[in-house]
Amino acid sequence: MIKDLLAVIDDADRAQSFLNSVVTLSQSHDAVLEVAALTPAPMAMPAMAPFGELYVPEWVLMGDDAANVERTRSHLAAAGSTADVFGLHNEVGWLAGDLKRSRQVADLIVLGARETWTTPWLRRRVAETLIRASGTPLLLLPEGQNLAPVRKAILGWKPGPEATRAMHVLAHLAQPGATIDVITVGTTLGSCEKEKDSHAEVKRHLTRHGFAAEGHWIVNDERIEADTLTLYAQETQADLLVIGGFAHSRIRDIILGGTTRDLIERQDLPVLIVG
Repeated sequence: MIKDLLAVIDDADRAQSFLNSVVTLSQSHDAVLEVAALTPAPMAMPAMAPFGELYVPEWVLMGDDAANVERTRSHLAAAGSTADVFGLHNEVGWLAGDLKRSRQVADLIVLGARETWTTPWLRRRVAETLIRASGTPLLLLPEGQNLAPVRKAILGWKPGPEATRAMHVLAHLAQPGATIDVITVGTTLGSCEKEKDSHAEVKRHLTRHGFAAEGHWIVNDERIEADTLTLYAQETQADLLVIGGFAHSRIRDIILGGTTRDLIERQDLPVLIVG
């Protein structure tokens, strides 16, 4: 049950279509909506973030923050919402931490696509910080899309606490009787079959909750895992792709990358990531 939504943006005008989507989402669930409007200090070029910041006095940045909040309220009002809006302003490298410390408790935190952010680096930093530290599921919405009633979902499965938490969140979010495909991707059949017992356990749990659960192994050594999961979700016309976020150490993800980071960057369909 979704009754408390937190949406995060960095530019009210650029995020207008996303704000329309989250208003529709909150209204469809009769949920309370809050919006965090982040205002980073000016940069020579947003693509250079977190480098290239320009100094401005605090009172100027406070004014930019207030203007961003006011534009956000105006767009929400045009969409028929009286959602609460709060602003945060700081150097771009600190804003994600400010958000984590100030507001992070909700049923879902929602971010729009890269195109709805002026500073894509800040969006990625916010997403990674909240997945790792907030304990609240993060919903990523593609541009111009919303979260439909979840009648078909894909659960990307690798045994671990993050994947288990993702399974429980999905069980609360999916429609009664929904079809849930439990997918493990590997580069060899042997690497997939190692998860045979955990697959059976997950399917048994979801079946007891009334879902039509199926398990599949996908062997693919040509595409990265995020691409494989996304392609499968699109081909099966899934409403939602769900994964546990950052199952590996932060250092490993920074050096080698990972499925969580790849899905944060792409977004071809609604994606729910649970840390």
